Amino acid sequence: MMKEITARFKFESCSKDVLIDFCRVVYMNHDEQLRAIDEFAKNYRPNKALYCLTNQSFISRILNRVVRTHEIDILYKFGFFIKQATIQLNRLHEENKVLIETISMVYRGKTMPFLEFETLIKNSCGGFLSFPNFLIASMNKRFAIDFIDRRLAMHRDMIGILFEIDIAKTTFDEKSPFALLKDPDVDKDDVCFNMSTIFRIQSVEQITNGEMMMWSVKLKLINNDDQQLQYIIASTRHDEVHANPAFHLGKLLVDMGEYKRAEQFLLSLLQDTAILSQPRRLVRVHNGLAAIYTYNHDYVKALNHYHEVLRLSLTYLQSDHLDLIPIYKAIGDNHYNQKEYSNALENYEKAIKVLEQNPSPMNVNTSSDLHNSISMAKQLLKIHQ
Repeated sequence: MMKEITARFKFESCSKDVLIDFCRVVYMNHDEQLRAIDEFAKNYRPNKALYCLTNQSFISRILNRVVRTHEIDILYKFGFFIKQATIQLNRLHEENKVLIETISMVYRGKTMPFLEFETLIKNSCGGFLSFPNFLIASMNKRFAIDFIDRRLAMHRDMIGILFEIDIAKTTFDEKSPFALLKDPDVDKDDVCFNMSTIFRIQSVEQITNGEMMMWSVKLKLINNDDQQLQYIIASTRHDEVHANPAFHLGKLLVDMGEYKRAEQFLLSLLQDTAILSQPRRLVRVHNGLAAIYTYNHDYVKALNHYHEVLRLSLTYLQSDHLDLIPIYKAIGDNHYNQKEYSNALENYEKAIKVLEQNPSPMNVNTSSDLHNSISMAKQLLKIHQ
């Protein structure tokens, strides 16, 4: 889903500067990395995206962290870079199509705790495995094994895993591109798979490499038209992802319980010129912020954003449109929570008025709910007068 969301972003020319400023804060006490960031700011071009990913740059290190820890708000800052890397992968695949078709197997070495391996891989044979970041695999099996050896020498509490990835006779899919990356300087050829590429786990077995034990995991690259995969994707896909990808990232943060980060992310969207010019998208951002503030009992801030929702909505909706009802109701509820019963009553009655202009059996429950709210507000208003 993250891959689809990123692909639908429309990034401003300042997106690169936003990412650079963020990276400078991350590495503010590391002179060597700051020099690398300055070099990136000066010389980066869209056709260098894959180079940054494959050369252990500050970009690849931060990106590895944020996809592992699901820091969605930070991942948004990398959106333009991810999009450019994906475009470059598609272009390289077309350029090297003949060479790619001669490759049947590539290899990737990895280490991880046994419990994680058992949960995600060993017990999921026959199922799917997705790597959240771009995946670099070698055509040389020895390179992958040597990487495992070096990692295990430093992390003896881990286990070694050799992924053997079958890409033979795979139909190219532009949503999940992969491409050959040739590096003549070190006589090394790699294949790069796009972010969140999905594989099927074909087999898992323990093997020996000299005196060292490791696990061999055979994977098969599958296409997005795989029926089982399509069923899973369809169950998680929502039209909102396609229509409002940035807002959906904020919603994901809320769903994860990351309310503070969701607030910061949505507030940052209010500075995005691509969103400021679109009232419907702005409505969703203000609505998200209002919901967060309501959840945190900050009713004053919630009201400010709900009033913005109302103002913006009236720029493209008729005054009797049904979509205004939940807005008036939310404004009324926030006044009610502050014991401002007169203001609450006023907004509940506005909602009822809109409802009465749109008679329908489908609106019975909404009508009942609003009349209950009006009744409660009137009773409390009498008590406090």
